[in-house]
Amino acid sequence: MKNIPILRSTMLAGLMILMAKNQVCAQTGYHINGRIADFDQPSVAYLYKFTEKGRELIDSTTVINGTFKFKGVVEHPLSASVQIRKIRRSLSLLLENENYQLLMQSDWKNKEEIHGGTQMGIKDSYEAETASLSAQMREIATRYEKLPKEDRIKEGEELNTLNAKEMDIKYKYIRKYPSSLAVLHIMRPQFEVMNLKELQEMKSLFSPELSYAPEYQKLLRLYDQKAAASLVGQQAPDFSISTLAGKSFNLSALKGKYVVLDFWASWCTPCRAANQKIKPIYEHYKNKGFEMVSVSMDDKRNLWENAVKKDGLPWIQVSELSGIKDSALAQKYGVVSLPTVFLLDKTGKVIAQNISEKELEELLNHNLKK
Repeated sequence: MKNIPILRSTMLAGLMILMAKNQVCAQTGYHINGRIADFDQPSVAYLYKFTEKGRELIDSTTVINGTFKFKGVVEHPLSASVQIRKIRRSLSLLLENENYQLLMQSDWKNKEEIHGGTQMGIKDSYEAETASLSAQMREIATRYEKLPKEDRIKEGEELNTLNAKEMDIKYKYIRKYPSSLAVLHIMRPQFEVMNLKELQEMKSLFSPELSYAPEYQKLLRLYDQKAAASLVGQQAPDFSISTLAGKSFNLSALKGKYVVLDFWASWCTPCRAANQKIKPIYEHYKNKGFEMVSVSMDDKRNLWENAVKKDGLPWIQVSELSGIKDSALAQKYGVVSLPTVFLLDKTGKVIAQNISEKELEELLNHNLKK
């Protein structure tokens, strides 16, 4: 008889464990409850996922009285969307094994809603934190687009300041959530225009746990492509081009000096800011075996010439006046964004690319002492 309380306790503990297991099982997988406002027609809801191959159907279900449900299991968070037949509307979400409440609209003017999901929560948090910056950038960008290229400097500087603040927030989120698909999605549009150094930083910050994601695979591919195309360690391609004064210039004529090749344009605000930072470096080293060559990606001579005069640039100025998209020189050097900077040693070999003004000064200080 004395053993009965122990037996009952053991049975009770076992029952509690079983109930806990059943509760965990009940929560495994995703559950989507959707509603379509002002819609009562029979229809079908489709749940898609996005892979490297494109859009793939996960599931479909009947829409009854404007409502629908999905349930299933995913191995990892993924980019997904729900699409409704007849109203041609879709709602994108980051799908994981959690509960979701969706409100879709038959009228595109009305706001749709998504509630639930850890990744969606991270995305919403970021968007709330950057909402004010985004609104300011949209307003300035509207003014910027309406102005002629030569009058965009002020608005460009304002956009750069706001972009820098937004980038600080993005880096904060990457460091806080290095394995987050939501944060990877936030950064994805910028991967294409990043240089090798920036892509390398992205690769080091994001966790390899994201290797399942097409966006992460794209990051790795872009990094590999930029690394393969890097000129560091190779001879800089020689070229002959006209200077601002109309004289012929050959890069090979500068062998025996350390040379900075700076690809820039009058409409590039970061380029114009960098001009002012590099001027004192040039003045300090110009008589010590150092030369600067600015390669303008402008397509109008007056814009190029006015920018050189306004910025007071005393070093060599050259241009094809073809614009960056049609520049043979930009293609030869793999330049897709501005500014892009190369540092050449005395033999004409590229020893650094896309370095800061501080890094340039350190390299010159080190090498010109030899």
